[in-house]
Amino acid sequence: TLERRLGESFRQVGDRLEQVYKGLGEMQNLASGVGDLQKLLRNVKIRGTWGEVQLGGILEQILTAEQYGANIKVNPDSNEIVEYAVRLPQGEQESVWLPIDAKCPLEDYQRLVECEETGDAAGAAAAARALAQKIKKEAEDIAKKYIVPPYTTDFAILFLPIEGLYAQ
Repeated sequence: TLERRLGESFRQVGDRLEQVYKGLGEMQNLASGVGDLQKLLRNVKIRGTWGEVQLGGILEQILTAEQYGANIKVNPDSNEIVEYAVRLPQGEQESVWLPIDAKCPLEDYQRLVECEETGDAAGAAAAARALAQKIKKEAEDIAKKYIVPPYTTDFAILFLPIEGLYAQ
């Protein structure tokens, strides 16, 4: 009886170890997938496209096709094209565009997160300032390119596609 019970216990332990081994394999696959995603998001062009796709998906879910447009030339005197713009009524038959541009300053954000994780307060403060400067510069660029009353509103929206980045 004792031998049978020990055999069952060892079999259960073996089964549990096999499940743990399978779980570790799945975690390694997941970790490599996250690594692949990180490599992909290092490319600025791909990151920009990813932000645009997210923005487009959000607009598509909350607005009708007539209420927004993609790749809009908001200024007839310029060749600048904004990724998305929301059409806002201005009068009985007139409308004005609200420009929205997606930006993703991931390097500055990652630097901030790394400093916070390692407890580097001075580095985190410097990284937070650099991130704030980068976002302000992006906002200024958007303002110069896309805010053109009377064709647009007197403000635009800078879309940050990562929640942690937005929270900062």
